[in-house]
Amino acid sequence: MKDSLYEETDDGQLVRRYADPVAVGDEVRITVLGEEGVLEEILPRRTKLSRLLPKPHDGTPDIEQIIVANIDQVVIVASVEQPRLNLRFIDRLMVLAEFGGVKPILCINKADLLRGAERAKLSELLTRVYKPLGATWHMMSATEGENIDALRDVLAGQFSVFAGSSGVGKSSILNALHPEFDIRTREVSKSSQKGRHTTTYVRIHHLDDIDARIADTPGIREVGLWGVPTDTIDYYFLEMRPFLGKCKYSDCWHFDEPRCAIRGAVDAHEISRERYESYRRLCQEGPVEDHERRVKRLR
Repeated sequence: MKDSLYEETDDGQLVRRYADPVAVGDEVRITVLGEEGVLEEILPRRTKLSRLLPKPHDGTPDIEQIIVANIDQVVIVASVEQPRLNLRFIDRLMVLAEFGGVKPILCINKADLLRGAERAKLSELLTRVYKPLGATWHMMSATEGENIDALRDVLAGQFSVFAGSSGVGKSSILNALHPEFDIRTREVSKSSQKGRHTTTYVRIHHLDDIDARIADTPGIREVGLWGVPTDTIDYYFLEMRPFLGKCKYSDCWHFDEPRCAIRGAVDAHEISRERYESYRRLCQEGPVEDHERRVKRLR
């Protein structure tokens, strides 16, 4: 049972619930014994970024992996290419950030790979998709130094976590922020468009000149929602909140129900169709009983 936390079920069985009871960023109480310390208590977390731990095989119980705790903001790092931009992946991380009480910031790296019309088209897409929820986003290039100073302003005085897929350039951005970090980087596979891990564990870096701490994380390939009830996912899509409670059905799922305020907002371009499709996909991953309940109500 090392490095795990178990809970006892009603029938007396022990079920593993957490990948590790202590997370990077936790505040704890310890008793010092000579040159060693004994962990006595994990203090309540203000915020956290956690996900459903990927399952090695069917039948594995759901386990929470707390990536980092007590952070102020999540810097979601993506890239325009190598690997390709994936809005669905970004939206998953945004939901986890909102659920964990953390502000999401979006950084689109490798902007130097785009020219002219391509860049303008991507900027228009990001503005259309993310402006309705008030999200902050930055187009940047770690290799060219573009918008690195703007990112420093965002990080100043904050405890942030960098999260994203392997190969998007998290380590390169950190090196651009502070060359003395000298973090190793690797090329993205041209065939698979997937990055390879250079960071293998969560590590905190300090930028003393701006009083900032940054938790650098290994590349994330799967982002399963943890702890978010399926019927509350709409609440964590911030642009949907003004329309919640205005549907014909109080328990509307915003799929096929008549007089749905959310789908009406999508048709009126007040909610982007890309974000709406991300919402639908996340709902469809919920427990089978949730879908059975929704279908039964519509009959």
